[in-house]
Amino acid sequence: MKKSLFLLILLSLVAFNSSAQSDRFKKNPKSGQEQKKEEAKPQPPSQAKKGETPLKDRIIFGGGAGLSFGNNTNIFLAPQLGYKVNDNWVVGAGYMYNYVKWNQIYSGNQIIPVDFENQVHGPNVFSNYSFSKFFVGSQFELLNHDVYIYNLNTLDFDIENKWTPVLFLQGGFKQDVGRKGQMLIGLRLNVLDGGDSPYSTSWAPIFQIFF
Repeated sequence: MKKSLFLLILLSLVAFNSSAQSDRFKKNPKSGQEQKKEEAKPQPPSQAKKGETPLKDRIIFGGGAGLSFGNNTNIFLAPQLGYKVNDNWVVGAGYMYNYVKWNQIYSGNQIIPVDFENQVHGPNVFSNYSFSKFFVGSQFELLNHDVYIYNLNTLDFDIENKWTPVLFLQGGFKQDVGRKGQMLIGLRLNVLDGGDSPYSTSWAPIFQIFF
């Protein structure tokens, strides 16, 4: 009788222990190797690139414009599209159009009436690098325009249409505008300045706004 009771108690303990072991494995069915594989899985691309600046926040649009009337007429439009490689470096391209008409010029300390008209236009590419409140950069232009050449035989001007390369080295002050824009004020020097240059001088001011 005592042996039968002892065997009954022993079998009950074994059954209880087996049930507990079964419940433990049900709660954690994955092996250690499977858990390690899941932990080693790479993060989704959206999370990995979370810190990158969106493309729309890298694109800026602006340029320069000018308008004047009187004895001489000047209409100037120069839209440009820029891409912010990083917070300091901007590259881009644009197109310049400049209509000019001279009714008089100054020569030999006197005013001479003339009737000159010209349209200067062409594409450009630029690159600007800023640090603190300053910027330096360059801009290359290829401009189509008329060149007035004085003819000694006819004592008048001959007109020849040309494409002229222009390379500006530039620098000045930079002021941030809004969340991603900037305003540039400075000077530029045309290092390819020659007799056929559409610009009256090799130096030119800069005033540009980008948004």
